[in-house]
Amino acid sequence: MDLRQLKYFVKIVEQRSMSRASVELNVAQSALSLQISGLETRLHQKLLIRRSTGVTPTEAGKTLYKHAVAILRQVERATQDVERSASEVSGPASLGLPVVVQDLLAIDLLVAARTRLPQVRLHLAEGMSYLLKEMVLQGRLDMTVTYQFEPSPGIVEQPLFNEMIYLVSPADSGVEPRERGMSIAEVARLPLFLSSRQTGMRRIVQAGLTAHGLAIEPLAEVDSLRTLVDAVETGNAHTILPASALQKQLKSLTDRPLVINALDISRNVVLCTSEHLPLGAAATAVYDVLDNLIREALEDRRWVGIRPVPDAPST
Repeated sequence: MDLRQLKYFVKIVEQRSMSRASVELNVAQSALSLQISGLETRLHQKLLIRRSTGVTPTEAGKTLYKHAVAILRQVERATQDVERSASEVSGPASLGLPVVVQDLLAIDLLVAARTRLPQVRLHLAEGMSYLLKEMVLQGRLDMTVTYQFEPSPGIVEQPLFNEMIYLVSPADSGVEPRERGMSIAEVARLPLFLSSRQTGMRRIVQAGLTAHGLAIEPLAEVDSLRTLVDAVETGNAHTILPASALQKQLKSLTDRPLVINALDISRNVVLCTSEHLPLGAAATAVYDVLDNLIREALEDRRWVGIRPVPDAPST
């Protein structure tokens, strides 16, 4: 394999068309076909299926695509780092942020990066935590904020903070605010809207219930933070959310018709990077800025229900 073959292969898979890839690369289709044939011969695998409707990768092709994207990204990163090693840190850096921590970190990070790293082009990607982690493994993101639950092969986790988890109830539900909070076992009998089973939040809740020998069947599974909060505000159900998703409500409970009670479970929020793809200079600089922002916020006690990891191990 050579880098040109990988570049051509990735473009064809992304465009799903040999002709469109030819235009994008400014390379004749015959030359593209020759390079792909050479790649298939080298790997002893059929990589692409050509149909009248377009081009799709085989299972072997899908595997190669993941590796090829990571390899090309790493080569680009290495080239940029060498070229800029004697100058100010610059270039692209990408970070994934789950939806629930967007309000907590996104704006402060963008402002800090613009001030401290003016030559770095920061890309923030929003999504479900498990999908963002997969993008790190594929080399499509430098790093992502996510939640510690169980080890992931190929991923290195750096603890950021620990956050409390809350039951969020409608004001007229009969649930009263308690100074000492509630146990996860008490929640099992309530009508709940929860996020889907593959999400970190749902898995934490399920683990807490399993520890008490309990299980629940939610009224609905909703992977939208806004919809979950709206459903509670309109009196349709209770939900369970982390402190990072509830900062506005926790700081000013009179603004919204909600009752919020801390539960006896918490989780660690971590920064994930690839074990096999080292961070470039720009991504490392963004990593440092993010770490400093979080340290300052924790020292100033700027956030409610969020504390340093050693203070409260994840449950």
